[in-house]
Amino acid sequence: MINISILQITSFLLIFLRIIAIVSVFQPYSMRVIPISVRLLLAIAVSVILLQLYNLKELPETNMLIAFGIKEVIIGLVIGFLANIIFYLLQIVGQIIDFQVGLSLANIINPAFDVQVSPIGDLLFVLGIFIFLVSGSYLQIVEALCYSFNIVPLGRVNLSDYVFLDAFKLLGNFTLQVALRFSAPIITTMLLVDIIIGIIARTVPQINIFIIGLPLKTGLAFLSLLVIIGSVPDLINRELPYLIRELISIMKGFR
Repeated sequence: MINISILQITSFLLIFLRIIAIVSVFQPYSMRVIPISVRLLLAIAVSVILLQLYNLKELPETNMLIAFGIKEVIIGLVIGFLANIIFYLLQIVGQIIDFQVGLSLANIINPAFDVQVSPIGDLLFVLGIFIFLVSGSYLQIVEALCYSFNIVPLGRVNLSDYVFLDAFKLLGNFTLQVALRFSAPIITTMLLVDIIIGIIARTVPQINIFIIGLPLKTGLAFLSLLVIIGSVPDLINRELPYLIRELISIMKGFR
């Protein structure tokens, strides 16, 4: 007969709150194609496993237990949103490319999240999730999740303002810098094409530059995209360890 104490149940609930918050916002697991029951079973299974390693030292009072539960949800949401930075990054790269090519108005519906996205942005997003799952990079996220219980033990979460400030800095600065660096070849190519088209329009005004320019830019953009799309796995493998280190550093602010 299995004896389960109230302390173990309380510890399980707190672990479950952190896990379910991450699963609810982490994009590879929060897609609509994954049933809610599957996410719940995943969160319960992981919580049961982690319960063998992490427990409360003593049973807190009721009001403190509610505060601990809210803090566990917050820390789970922070981990989930920051773990999505790689996918936000690929979407921004696609939106930059679509803007340069002229496809920014041709938004499509992403059925996985029921949101409007740009065509190339959705392509890079789906490619990023595929590479993320196939390459086993999700194991690093799982490792960081488990390590978060070492950094911020159950019942010892301390929320401070600068933690959220660091999180927003990482979300903004890191995403924008890497997106601009990754899309720089296509931006440069489109700039050169615009210069050449402008010179042609000034020197040979008989040519209808609008009929020639748009297909030319679109074709060169897709050729450039084929060149850089092979570097998406390198981008994920190169930036993910840095992202994990920054995530752990932010988690230390919750102690």
